[in-house]
Amino acid sequence: MALNVILTTAYFPPIQYFSEIINSENIYIETNENYSRQSYRNRCHILSCNGILPLSIPIIRQTNGENNISQIKIDYSTDWQRLHINAIISAYGKSPFFEYYSETIINNIKQKNELLIELNNNIVLSIFEILKIKNKLNKTERFIKEYTKETRDLRYTIHPKKSMSEDTVLLNNKYIQTFSDRFSFIPNLSVLDLIFNVGPDSINYLKQ
Repeated sequence: MALNVILTTAYFPPIQYFSEIINSENIYIETNENYSRQSYRNRCHILSCNGILPLSIPIIRQTNGENNISQIKIDYSTDWQRLHINAIISAYGKSPFFEYYSETIINNIKQKNELLIELNNNIVLSIFEILKIKNKLNKTERFIKEYTKETRDLRYTIHPKKSMSEDTVLLNNKYIQTFSDRFSFIPNLSVLDLIFNVGPDSINYLKQ
């Protein structure tokens, strides 16, 4: 088990994100970095009937270049909440555990948090409750560019454009996905894919 792990804030994070949390003693969320585009900070990937579907939260960026992640505001000028909810229902409405967890998930999306980091934090904590995760989330006090070897720094490793190494357990341990009749197993989607398809046993999957 890793002693410390540092992660970015993330919107319905990928399965690897929660696997790292489960298998670490101390979890830190980076709250002092600058916002990074095209990352899990404001997007997630689910599996739809047409394949992988990215869901992205629109944000308001500061024109003065100050884009600290803790100050990034969500843009509600478009009805992205409705689009995300409909996409999740369409993708997982027939999954085995949708009826057990969908209300919690949808309520999270409906909450009009001003800040992205607030929404993400609420989502992660609700997943903790669903999976009965007891770990505590800590916030970074300042930005540190490089950490010592005692800390697994995954801020730039868990990223939509970076693949996991081929020997990663998550690539080899499969579960039945909603559209498994159409697609081969797709690893490391949003944790939504895991909990809607695997349910209470998700925690054991993450511990592997």
